[in-house]
Amino acid sequence: MSEVRIACVGDIMCGEWFSKVGWGVSTALKKHGRAFLAQDVADVLRSHDLVLGNIECVLSEVGRRENSLRSLHMRGRSESARLLADWGITLGHVANNHILEHGVEAARDTVRHLEAAGIRAVGAGRDNQFDKTLTAVPIETGPSVLSVIGVCFHPGEYAHCPGTLEQLTETVRQEKEKGRVVLVSVHWGDELIDRPSLWQRWAARQLVQAGAKMVIGHHAHVFQGVETIDDSLVAYSTGNFIFDCCSRHLLWTAILSITLQEGVITGWETIPVTIESDYRPMLATGSKKAFIHEEIARRCTLMGLHTDDTEDYERAYRSEVESLEMADRKCIWAYIFKNWFRYRPVLWPQLILRPILRRLGRW
Repeated sequence: MSEVRIACVGDIMCGEWFSKVGWGVSTALKKHGRAFLAQDVADVLRSHDLVLGNIECVLSEVGRRENSLRSLHMRGRSESARLLADWGITLGHVANNHILEHGVEAARDTVRHLEAAGIRAVGAGRDNQFDKTLTAVPIETGPSVLSVIGVCFHPGEYAHCPGTLEQLTETVRQEKEKGRVVLVSVHWGDELIDRPSLWQRWAARQLVQAGAKMVIGHHAHVFQGVETIDDSLVAYSTGNFIFDCCSRHLLWTAILSITLQEGVITGWETIPVTIESDYRPMLATGSKKAFIHEEIARRCTLMGLHTDDTEDYERAYRSEVESLEMADRKCIWAYIFKNWFRYRPVLWPQLILRPILRRLGRW
């Protein structure tokens, strides 16, 4: 197999979070079109043979209601698929906790738009029907084949979770026995925290032992550490790439670039990115670039830390996750109250009722 370069980006949300309906990513995409993504960022992506991203939204008009906050939340326009393809995205992971936000038909329609644009869907089940079948997507890379397996270990009402860890490790083993290079794309972990849980690290080792050459994670919205296990590479979270988050610490990320030669990882690097005005990813420069490199290096060193007291570690880990999530919720609602005049009046009562509806299971 000749040299293959793979770029991995984080969460791609072409719709709008409920707190930014009317001026979120979808609005910015409509405003800028293809120019939304800076040319130098697109050039970086297109310099790779394969580009994997997690499609953290629905790209469909199925069931869309313009005056319903629920219907507009995390829903992108179908034409966004063509923009993603133009920018260089070739693989779209769809096994995540938001793909069923607007029903299975909208999810299937999303995949149809992705594939029509030339983006292979990963994690959509047999025949892209969003059943529970765990499937491997074969990608020809010269004389050999790369098998990409998409899974989700984040439970939720709108999650599509094909397969268990046991089924995944068996599928990895089978693909490895076929002589294929295996990449596992996995939606997992906790949001906002700078490191994976002990379970994630254990699961990553199970996947590597089964034959995975690369394990690429997402869901945390922040870039977490990268580590090598034997001769495999594990990136626990590739952060955000396109998203309209409120918190300032979510405004930087990186593109993970991996080089393979004859099925062996010969190198990898992180390319720092900042999220600028209108939620547009830009290549980081100067002090921002230096900060991102230093912070990623720090997070990678966390992978070398070991603890004998796993209960104490998990207790501290869970406490930090809860604290981060609480701070993020406060940030979102502070943003809503600060910008209340920007929302269409028809959305005001829906914003206020959202927390209640969520507790009642009606959101």
